[in-house]
Amino acid sequence: MGQPWAVGTGEGAPARLPLVLTALWAAAVGLELAYVLILGPGPPPLGPLARALQLVLAAFQLLNLLGNVGLFLRSDPSIRGVMLAGRGLGQGWAYCYQCQSQVPPRSGHCSACRVCVLRRDHHCRLLGRCVGFRNYRPFLCLLLHAAGVLLHVSVLLGPALSALLRAHAPLHTAALLLLPWLMLLTGRVSLAQFALAFVTDTCVAGALLCGAGLLFHGMLLLRGQTTWEWARGQHSYDLGPCHNLQAALGPRWVLVWLWPFLASPLPGDGVTFQTAADMGL
Repeated sequence: MGQPWAVGTGEGAPARLPLVLTALWAAAVGLELAYVLILGPGPPPLGPLARALQLVLAAFQLLNLLGNVGLFLRSDPSIRGVMLAGRGLGQGWAYCYQCQSQVPPRSGHCSACRVCVLRRDHHCRLLGRCVGFRNYRPFLCLLLHAAGVLLHVSVLLGPALSALLRAHAPLHTAALLLLPWLMLLTGRVSLAQFALAFVTDTCVAGALLCGAGLLFHGMLLLRGQTTWEWARGQHSYDLGPCHNLQAALGPRWVLVWLWPFLASPLPGDGVTFQTAADMGL
């Protein structure tokens, strides 16, 4: 019986700074939204039914967003605690000199996490953790709901930003949207006006970034590839769209997008993977 992977707790711990900075930015967005809704012009004018639906949508988005963030951070995608010895060594396995261990196919070493990661896709700089076999599903759902939340916040901030922009000349408006920091440093806008423009800009940019990431990883998901495999044109693990979805999201791949805590166990263990050759594809 092989020995489990063991690594010092200090070496493998993910960096805390990216997570702290992301949390501070999220707090700034929340505070700005609360300020605009309470002390500013308030939300867009809506009827009672539309307002109730908007509140339900906001609660749904936030629950999914926070739930997927928690699952992503709690799921360790590394090879810690995984029995590796005697499991097909030599069949596409490699040796990691940093971890001093044999690692299975599709795995890779992360210099930021300082450990090898099962089915490594990439290192998420915003959350300070690698995306791999165990946390790929919450990562995808996180992209979806983060884009939705940021778009929703942008819509809620829209009336306040529109009123601010209408009060100034077109050149001043363009500078405020494109260079809010410069406008603040030169004393052309107040701190409250800068905060509104900056938070709205970052929300729109964040929504576009999350949407682009979701489209890219959606393509990889349907092809059964990781980012590393896509960059090298490898299609060895492409089992067809349906099987690829089940391999990454589990049997309930349609429903996991709607609720983060829905049970949908992943097939396999992240060490061995079925290939297209195994299925005769």
